Amino acid sequence: MHSHDSELARDRLFSVYGADGFDKGHGSFGIRANYAKLTAVGLGFCSYDCPVSVTYPEAGFVRQFFSIHGRANFTTSHGSVSIGAWTPVVSGDSKLRLEFGEDYRQLVLRIDTPALERIIKALAGDASDKRLELAECDPNPSSMSFLRRQVFHLAEELEAFADQYSPLAKAELERDLVVRFLLAHEHNFSDLLRREPRGAGRGVVDRVEAFIEANWNRPIDLEEIAGVANVSVRTVFREFARAGKGSPAQFAKRVRLQRAAELLRSPVATTSVTGVALRCGFQNIGRFASDYLRLHGELPSETLKRAQSSR
Repeated sequence: MHSHDSELARDRLFSVYGADGFDKGHGSFGIRANYAKLTAVGLGFCSYDCPVSVTYPEAGFVRQFFSIHGRANFTTSHGSVSIGAWTPVVSGDSKLRLEFGEDYRQLVLRIDTPALERIIKALAGDASDKRLELAECDPNPSSMSFLRRQVFHLAEELEAFADQYSPLAKAELERDLVVRFLLAHEHNFSDLLRREPRGAGRGVVDRVEAFIEANWNRPIDLEEIAGVANVSVRTVFREFARAGKGSPAQFAKRVRLQRAAELLRSPVATTSVTGVALRCGFQNIGRFASDYLRLHGELPSETLKRAQSSR
C-alpha cells in the first residue's frame, strides 16, 4: 500500500492488518506498507509521514518491532515501551496501542503462538502439556542483533525473490527464523535448552538421514525429525555434530544438490537451471550455483549444457 488517503489507510489497516482503531495527527498524511504472510510467520513494513496512532485487539500471535527510522512507542496492559532497534516480545493477550512519530519506519515480526509452542517442544524434547510463556523483558543484545539481521534479510529476500520461492524454501526460511526467535528470548523452556542434550548414538543419525533422503523435496520439519529419532531435536543436532555430519539441514542441502545434478543430467525440453534450483528448494540462484560448484566441481549450467549436447 502506498497512499496519501487516510481513509484508504484506515480500511486497509482494519481489513489486512487487523487493527480496530486509527487516528492521524497534524501534517500531510502518507503511508507505505507491505505485509507478507508465510504460514506461521508474518512480516510487515510500515512508514508514516505524519504522527499516527493505531490500536489492535487481542491476538493469537506474538509481535516484535524493529525500528528503522524515527520515534514510536507501544502500550499494552503491561505499560508503555519505546520502540528502538528491537523491542521486548509483545504478547497477544492484551490490547495494543502504537504511537508513531513523524517520518517513522519499522519492520514488525508476527509469529503464531501455537507454532512457537510446537517448535520449542520439539527442540526441548518436552511431551508435556506445558504452555509456552515468553518473558516480556529486554532480550539479550547479542542474540537480538543476530535476530534483527535475520529479519531484515528475510524482508530483502521476500522483496527480491518472493514470486520465485518454492513452498519448500519458504517453509525452511520460516522455520529457521522461528528457531532463532526462540533462542533469542527468555521463556519457561529456556533452562531446558541450556542443559546439555543427552547422547543417543549413531543410530539417530542413520534414521534421520534415511528420512531426509526419502523426503528430500519436503521441508525439514523439526517435529517430524524428533519423532523419527525418538529424541529431542537438540539431541539430533548433537549426534550429527559428533558424527562430523554438520546438521540435518546441511545433510538435506547435499541430498538436494545431488537430486539437482540428477535432474540436470537427464533434461527434458523445458529443463532450466532456475527451474531445477527452485524445485530442489534453492531460492537464490547465485547461491545455488556456488554450492553446486563446490560439491560437483562444475557449474549447474555446465552440467545441463553437456547433457543437452549428448542428447
